[in-house]
Amino acid sequence: MKILSPVVEALLARFERSRAGQKGVSLRDASFPLEELLQTAGCSEGEKRAVAEQQLRECANLGLVVLVPYHRRDPTRIRAVRIGITKETDLYSYLGRQSPTERRNAVANQFAIASTYAIPPRWKTYWTIWCERMRRAATNGDPIAPFDREASGSNRKLLALIPRLLAWEGESLVRFVSCVLCDDSKELEALASRETEGPLSGQLRGKLGRLLESITEKQVRTLDDLGILPNPRSALVHGPLRLSLDGSVVDLNLLRGPFRLGATDIVRADFIETSALRCLTVDNETTFHELAKLGSGELLVCTSYPGSGTIALLNRLPKDIECWHFGDSDEPGFEILRVLREKSSRDFRALHMERGRLPFEQEALGRPKHVVWPFYDFCDSGKI
Repeated sequence: MKILSPVVEALLARFERSRAGQKGVSLRDASFPLEELLQTAGCSEGEKRAVAEQQLRECANLGLVVLVPYHRRDPTRIRAVRIGITKETDLYSYLGRQSPTERRNAVANQFAIASTYAIPPRWKTYWTIWCERMRRAATNGDPIAPFDREASGSNRKLLALIPRLLAWEGESLVRFVSCVLCDDSKELEALASRETEGPLSGQLRGKLGRLLESITEKQVRTLDDLGILPNPRSALVHGPLRLSLDGSVVDLNLLRGPFRLGATDIVRADFIETSALRCLTVDNETTFHELAKLGSGELLVCTSYPGSGTIALLNRLPKDIECWHFGDSDEPGFEILRVLREKSSRDFRALHMERGRLPFEQEALGRPKHVVWPFYDFCDSGKI
């Protein structure tokens, strides 16, 4: 690699930010004022300027760049430097650098190679189409996030990981899967940070989730959808609930405190029944525990955006049980209510939730004022 003048380095940097440098296509040569390049590089005067102009003239003499003079009669005073698209590869080769086109092609080749990776038959066509789309995007200089624009080891590692994720079978906690697939118990969590709000709140998504969604055309949106979980699937519950498991009836109403039911047990139960007239889902866990202390006889379920365990339980409850949701009186709170209705197909009503309330957090209501339903002075608008 040649030792380049800072001005030549600045020229290459400017070219790589131009349309011609980023996409390899342009209606005209990329042109850059010399004085701007000199100032950027701190070479406006003296020996540094002389060295810079000498390197530029060497490139011009080889036909790799065009030096545009201020006046035709005085070619010694350079006004601008032009780089033609057809000369890009030759220029970079002469300077001992990999050209932008070569770098784009190297990344595109990573996607081409990835398209040959073994992948479950269900996803083979999706994977092939996605890899080809990404290959074209890399070639054309279009967005390829979250991948690097260099043919990096990170790209190669991520492309190798995705087929293995899509091939994962059964339910496992994320750190176990990360150890098996990445030799690092925390890597998958770093790639799939949990969503903090919205319908996917608490699930493992991040850039991995967005990639999986793109590849599978939204059939897989999170690692949770593949059975790779931050925590076991369960529902946090309090109140009268009886389950029949393997011929034995388990009466959970005997428990004074809240309990967790695994989704597996909820699904496999022969029946699930409750003597409660109402099921109340409670957004905030602290408020849930305050209500559970009352022993009101209501069936309480702690949930914000509902996970699969909570939905499985709601699906097993009697069809005629009243369903209510107690959450914050803000837009996310009402979005949770909407998602509960949508995912459970039940007519959830809002309890103590009023649009525009200040403050809007449910904890602001303080301790329950009554030991029986509806626990606080009734201010429900029901069908919000």
